[in-house]
Amino acid sequence: MHSRILLVDDEEIIQIGISRYLSSKGYSVSQAFSLSQARSMIEKEVFDAVLLDVKLPDGISLDFIQEITAKFCSTPVIVISGMADVSTAVKAMRMGAINFITKPMEIEGLGLSIQKCLEHEELKKKESRSRRLKKEPLEPYFGNSPKSLQIRKFAEVASKNDSVVLLTGETGTGKGVLAKWIHENSCRSAGNYVELNCSALRGELLRSELYGHARGSFTSALKDREGLIEVADNGTLFLDEIGDMELSVQAELLKTIEEKSFRRIGENKIRTSKFRLICATNKKLLEESETGRFRTDLYYRICVFPIELPPLKERKEDIAGFAESILLSFGYQKLPLDPEVMKYLNDYSWPGNIREMRNILERALLLAQGKDLKIEHFPGLTCKATAVDEKIEECTLKEVERKHIIRIMNRYDQDLARASKVLGISLEMLKSKLESFDYFAFA
Repeated sequence: MHSRILLVDDEEIIQIGISRYLSSKGYSVSQAFSLSQARSMIEKEVFDAVLLDVKLPDGISLDFIQEITAKFCSTPVIVISGMADVSTAVKAMRMGAINFITKPMEIEGLGLSIQKCLEHEELKKKESRSRRLKKEPLEPYFGNSPKSLQIRKFAEVASKNDSVVLLTGETGTGKGVLAKWIHENSCRSAGNYVELNCSALRGELLRSELYGHARGSFTSALKDREGLIEVADNGTLFLDEIGDMELSVQAELLKTIEEKSFRRIGENKIRTSKFRLICATNKKLLEESETGRFRTDLYYRICVFPIELPPLKERKEDIAGFAESILLSFGYQKLPLDPEVMKYLNDYSWPGNIREMRNILERALLLAQGKDLKIEHFPGLTCKATAVDEKIEECTLKEVERKHIIRIMNRYDQDLARASKVLGISLEMLKSKLESFDYFAFA
């Protein structure tokens, strides 16, 4: 996109000369011949730089410099004037001008000044944006199961084009990680990766985060603020949990996706952003659209390239690889894991998927305190697996406890010490419970 320059000067010969030169350098130049005309133009359009003559038909423009810098803090103002006195130059700089150039001027020098100003402002923008974004190098483990290899294949296709991607799957299956990988391996990797969880914000807060706002548009809007759509220009915008977005915001988002244009809250100016969109949800959006909870037109607009991430329980052959990858990220090097530990992990149903695995392995490392990971470092895990996998039966809590303890005893060949560690109770407590079940009478 060409940088937009507003040239404010009442001399037609100056307008023609500068406009022709800047246009030849690839700039888009708009012309104003008075202060009133310039004020009207900046109310309708956002400019990347302003070239401003001091003496205009309807007044001296020095106060106008302050208006521009107050309203658009990132728009540099270069003053061009036939008034060469030092006091005027000093006053212009104090008002916020970046440079003061006297007429007659060297046109190439003016062009160089504009280029340097724009480069400086772009660096300031990038620095500001980087503070709002979390940058992390990422090379995730995809898995070696047929389903995981298919996900990898689809992700590679997605990284080679700019189509909208919709990631679906249960919570914790790695949708956010995959979205970041697609960005990092695309032609947009040098641009910003901007993430927003749509379930965390509602109404105007969500709009403000997406579209930004103008100073004074609401009580706490003390200054102009870029929205994440603007920050994601030439980069990637990742909208997580898009199924939780309010219908009113969905309508605005659809228009933004179609036109790549938007307005900040409290502004009339139309801004543009060439962002790439990736969405994620754990909901069935087609069903949501049929019940009226999600816009059908938005669903079909974002479902251009869907990628489904199956739950971990459907990718049992990947559990060992995911576990080792997570442990390596924590600095654990004692691999491969003990076969009994791996059997233990494989038998669990992982309702929280990869996110739950990461939390459980981190807790196990804390309990191990630098030693090799053993079954006793995963207390309660088998109990969770049984609760998920076993069909619900009508029985008392005591009967459930009895069945579970006997199951653990059978699994570990009646080894009381190991069973007590897995159950998370003392050896004496286990013996007491087994006696109450008359376990030893039938052993």
